[in-house]
Amino acid sequence: MVTIAKDVKSCGSVCDVYLKKSFLAKTIKSSTYESRLSDYIDRFDDHRRKLELAFAMHTSLGVDAANNKLDAQSQRLRDIEEKLDTIALFRKLDTPREREVQKFIDEHGGVKACLNSDELLEELVAKSGDSTPRISGRDTSRKSNDLPTIRKRLFKELVEDVDEVFRRNIVFFERKLEMQNKQLTEAIQSESEHIIHTLLSGAHDRIIDPDLQKIWKDMGWKGSVKARHFVLALHDYYTDKLSKVGSETPTVDRGSQGSMPSPPAPSPRPLKSGTSAMFRRQDDKWALAYINAAYVQPILEAVDDDGTGFVSVKEVNTFVGSRPDGWSLPHWIAYWAVGWQTSISLYKTKIYTLVQTMFQTLEYVLPSNRRAVDEYLFHPSFWRIELLLRSTRSVSPKVLQDPDLTRITELYSTAEEERIDVNLRDVAYELDTPATVSLITGEGRIERYVFPLIYLLLRRHLKVITIACKHVIDTEELSALNESLVSVLLSIDSRIQNLEGVFKQTHIDVQARLGNFAFGIFQLSYGDIKRVPIQNSFGTWVDEDEANAVGKAPLTLSAIKAQAAHIPLAVLKYGIQDAFHSTNYHEFEPAKLRRTSHPIQGTWTGHCSRTEDGEVINYILRTSFRISSDLKQLIGKGEDFSTTFNIEGRVKRSPTGYNFDFSIVDDDELSKTASGTFDPVNDVITIAWSDRRKKDNPDEPYYQLFQLRRTPPSLLRYRYSPHEFSEDPVRSRWAFACNAALHQAQEKLWSRRFFEARFQERKRFVELTTRSLIVNMGLTPQRPLTPAETGELEYLRRNLNPSEARFYHALSSFEIQKLPWHPAWGCDWCDRRITKSRILCIQCMAEDLSDNIDLCSSCLDKSPTKRGFIHDISHDMVKVEETLHDFHFAQVVESARGTITRVKGIFRTLESHGAPSDDNLAASVQVSQVEEGCVDPMCACCAKRVSTPCWACVVCARDTFICIDCDAKRLGSLQEGPSPGHKLNHPLVRVRDSAIAGQNASTEERLNALQQRFIGMEHKLSAGLAAIDAKVDERLTSLENRVEQRLAMFEANAELRFDTLEAVMRQLVAQTAALPSLYAQVVKEQIRNSLPTSPTSPRWFS
Repeated sequence: MVTIAKDVKSCGSVCDVYLKKSFLAKTIKSSTYESRLSDYIDRFDDHRRKLELAFAMHTSLGVDAANNKLDAQSQRLRDIEEKLDTIALFRKLDTPREREVQKFIDEHGGVKACLNSDELLEELVAKSGDSTPRISGRDTSRKSNDLPTIRKRLFKELVEDVDEVFRRNIVFFERKLEMQNKQLTEAIQSESEHIIHTLLSGAHDRIIDPDLQKIWKDMGWKGSVKARHFVLALHDYYTDKLSKVGSETPTVDRGSQGSMPSPPAPSPRPLKSGTSAMFRRQDDKWALAYINAAYVQPILEAVDDDGTGFVSVKEVNTFVGSRPDGWSLPHWIAYWAVGWQTSISLYKTKIYTLVQTMFQTLEYVLPSNRRAVDEYLFHPSFWRIELLLRSTRSVSPKVLQDPDLTRITELYSTAEEERIDVNLRDVAYELDTPATVSLITGEGRIERYVFPLIYLLLRRHLKVITIACKHVIDTEELSALNESLVSVLLSIDSRIQNLEGVFKQTHIDVQARLGNFAFGIFQLSYGDIKRVPIQNSFGTWVDEDEANAVGKAPLTLSAIKAQAAHIPLAVLKYGIQDAFHSTNYHEFEPAKLRRTSHPIQGTWTGHCSRTEDGEVINYILRTSFRISSDLKQLIGKGEDFSTTFNIEGRVKRSPTGYNFDFSIVDDDELSKTASGTFDPVNDVITIAWSDRRKKDNPDEPYYQLFQLRRTPPSLLRYRYSPHEFSEDPVRSRWAFACNAALHQAQEKLWSRRFFEARFQERKRFVELTTRSLIVNMGLTPQRPLTPAETGELEYLRRNLNPSEARFYHALSSFEIQKLPWHPAWGCDWCDRRITKSRILCIQCMAEDLSDNIDLCSSCLDKSPTKRGFIHDISHDMVKVEETLHDFHFAQVVESARGTITRVKGIFRTLESHGAPSDDNLAASVQVSQVEEGCVDPMCACCAKRVSTPCWACVVCARDTFICIDCDAKRLGSLQEGPSPGHKLNHPLVRVRDSAIAGQNASTEERLNALQQRFIGMEHKLSAGLAAIDAKVDERLTSLENRVEQRLAMFEANAELRFDTLEAVMRQLVAQTAALPSLYAQVVKEQIRNSLPTSPTSPRWFS
């Protein structure tokens, strides 16, 4: 029987795990779940046969041996038939949607093929009917593409070891089962007593409280009564009773202040120590003030559990039975009349305080944890909780002045909080389903427990966020916390649906009716709800008690770290992640492998390739093998530049060496298989990977054969290639030996040059890998690698030791993890996920701030048109460097609009006094400051004068300007500058020009702005014309000078040429002087005729 009970619990745990999975997770692993469930069918069938056999043994002591064998054969055939029937039963139980999805998967090459294709995955998600947040485990938005997260999560589901999941869940399931068993035992005991009492009584005698029994009998009520009549009858009865008997009325003492017991449901529990004495001789008169028509609604809600407006005998007994031990009925009624509202008002204050503390702590969260905490606080569960708080009416301050009511409210609230907290500790504060929420709260309406439950959960979550200020936590830590809040909200949604069905029968406006139910706690959560940041009250809520308090210490980093030191790390589900987990290969060293001698044992390295995002990646693979004592099992470890894996497989001898095959599961829990051979002659392992995709992609580099050798991974970079070895074996081996020896010598001697080279490799690997990952992850802004940088990264992957490369790759991932992410928001122009700077258009924004145009820093000057917004680059925009939560959203937008109006006014004032040139800038600024009292805008980072376009800070008290250049360089503010308190994470508004834009500008403002612009244009035009005149005068003067210079040069050249001609003529005369006179006379005549006639011509022949 113990074995049967154990199998029943185990099967329940398996069913619990199965029900918590998404539809797609169930579908892709349907065969695995069917196999496990069919195993339980066989187990239970076997248990049934054993029980039948045990019963039969009492009537029959023996059977014939031959008959036993025949029966065994028959039983075996029946088992096979039943097994087949079981599989057929699973197929009959498949829903149409399951059949359609399974058919789609089979037609498109299996689960992995569908997951590897974006188009098939999108269609698969659409056919599944599951919401994207449920599949991906994260909040998504209409601006973000979460297919990579969905693919990774489904791959994880695919390779997940269900047996290990069942083993982990059985502990959690047994806790829930134990809690449920305890509640069931108490319910059976109370119901047994109630049934016995009911069978022995009449109609009104079925009521367990004597006062209510008398009222029911005197009023002549039957099975049920209108709730309003019931409350009024209660008031009349107790008023008449107390007026008659006065102080002789049975009372309880108020002297003892012992702790309150947990309220039982549905009947009273035994008295606990200090309880009955606390309420002895307690006067009931004060409670009558709350049992009247003014408090009919909360009282009838407490009694009328189903909200029908009628109170039945069962509901009366349930209400009375849930009364704490030692409480009189008037006290219990008074608590539900006003005390419960007082309690939820106090919890409302506590929850608001917790959330505000979370956002104050967010400022000090480690950068590596910031994204996870931002996604946790940005989750829809938080604005759903805000709706609950905002819609709940707080209690009147006058009620808090009643000491009796305040005391019983505090005691009962404390007892309930302790009871719920104990139950939460039993399940490690993990509420995976609404059913678990019911186990935690116990019987009763969820509105009774929702605020204490949310408070306790958020208090626990705040501890995790506090630890995140000191330690690095797992990225999935906080997403698991959101699931608990979602389970609570699903219970609330279920309750609202039930109330809707009841209220629609008697009320046309269900939402208005919900406003009067439970002090309006569900009113804003009904109907088509959505995120409305402008109404978010988390950031605007003020505690009046704290507002009146003086000297409250602000939250500082030292105070947070002091708190974190006292918080046990056991609150974390996945533990801290402060260190990088390296792989220990010490067990594969030769000294550790002496017990088993096998040639495959030891460390092997080689180059292999794979395709990622269309790019072929070459890298070093390192594997270390160990053979079991029977020489048949192969186990080991391995790693490459991005992941590690464990190896399990088989090895057997062959005529040429050894054949082996093994499977691996890497850090992403993805499973692969490999097969290979070992050549003992050449001491080489030849290996190839394989999976389902190999049939469709046989030429994929990943599936090609590659070789592993004994070369140490740090020396593989020096090993010769097959081509080099074939050309010159001696030279190749000698070069390898020299380089390897030099490497080991430098490493052993701690050579400065050696480590400088390693540091440079690390720096470049981290930088290039980070940029590559940003592109592959679809983030913005991004700076893609150039072909040269791609080749450099390829070189580093092929040469770095896998242990070093994996550490560097982890650093790259860590750098991306530290980036300021903006959850669920993508750029409206490039559709990439926004990191670092997010630019919001103030004009392209819904009135309730629920939607707006978002741009990344790379697309600042783009003009997208989406969702009804027509964006223009001239619009006013605000830039945020951190996630803009709804906590700050309305405040930042309002401050940004005020800042842009004020700053533009400053620039318009400066423009009205003209646009000074650089020479007379100082004089003009002094005149401007004296006449208008306007301060000249100076950049807080470089202390230079700022002009439009520029940026202005939204947070700093005084006007703080940042020029475009300093913002692009992300320079910090100068300590001696105009705004030393400015920080880089402050929101900034972009001041493109001084014009007034938007619908909020009045006609007078627009005319003034237009006049100022005309004046500015006039000044600019005058300055431009003056500059043109100056340039024209300058060019004319230059032209005159050039003309005069050219004329002078021409005259000088002419005189030179005449002098030369004259010299030539004189030479000719001298040469012809010796000729005969006849010839001389002829020559003279020719010369005389050829010379021009001039008064200045020399008279050579006179």
